[in-house]
Amino acid sequence: MKYFEFGKENSKTLMIECGYLAKWYPGLMPFIDEAKKKYHVIVQAYDGFNEDEPDSVFHSVMAEAQDAVDFIINNLDGKIDVLYGISMGGMVSNEIILDGRANVHTFIADGYTIMPMPTFRFKFIENLYITGYSSIIYSVLTKHQGLLALALGRTKESIRESLYTNVNKESIRNSVISEIGYKYKFNSFNMTSSYVFHGSAEIVAARKVHKLKKKGVNFIHKMFKNTGHAELIHKNPKILLKLIDKAYKNRY
Repeated sequence: MKYFEFGKENSKTLMIECGYLAKWYPGLMPFIDEAKKKYHVIVQAYDGFNEDEPDSVFHSVMAEAQDAVDFIINNLDGKIDVLYGISMGGMVSNEIILDGRANVHTFIADGYTIMPMPTFRFKFIENLYITGYSSIIYSVLTKHQGLLALALGRTKESIRESLYTNVNKESIRNSVISEIGYKYKFNSFNMTSSYVFHGSAEIVAARKVHKLKKKGVNFIHKMFKNTGHAELIHKNPKILLKLIDKAYKNRY
C-alpha cells in the first residue's frame, strides 16, 4: 500500500481512507486541490486497488488499518486532526481509532453502513458464498458497471472515474472472506468527535446508523440532498471542505 501526501507545509492533517474498490486518482483530485490549501492531506491507497501497485493484493480491512496506524505514528507524530473515511474507508477508520495507538481529533464516516455481515454454520456453504459473491462483484465491476451505478444512485461516468476496474480476482475474494463474521464496533464514535454523512440515496443505511444513538453511541448525523453513496467528495469539493472545517471546529 502507498500513501500520497499534499500540502505538507500545513500544520493540520486530513487523512482520507478510500472506499471499497475505489481509486483515489483522478477522482479525488478536485477535492485534494482545495483541501491542500489549508490541510496536510494524506491519502491511503489500499493494496489491490492501487494503479501504482498493480501486482499488490488486498487482504483485509484490519491489515489496511494497522498499516495506517503505523504510518501515522512513524510520520505524523501519532496524531491526525481529521480522519475522513469513505464507505468501507469508514470501517478502516473505525479500526484505526480502536487500535488506540494514534490520536484522532475528528472522525467523519461518509456513506457509513452497518448492514449485517454474513456468518455460516457449515464450511461448504461458506465456500459457495465466497466463490459466488466474488464472481458477482468481479463481473459487475468489470462488465456491468451500469447496474452498479444504478444500485449506488450514481452515474456510469462517476463509477468509471472513482472505481478501480483493473482489480484482480484474488483481491475480490480476500475482501469477501474478510467480511465474513466481521463485527462492527461503535465505541470508536465515543473516543473522538464523530460525524456520519449520508446522501439522500442511502435512506436505509442512514436509518440503521441513526438507531445507534438510542444505544448511547455519540455522533452527529448529516443527510445531503441529491447525493448518492459516497458521492459527496466528488460532487462539490468546496462545500465538502467547508463541512469538514465545521466538523473540526465542532460548530454543528
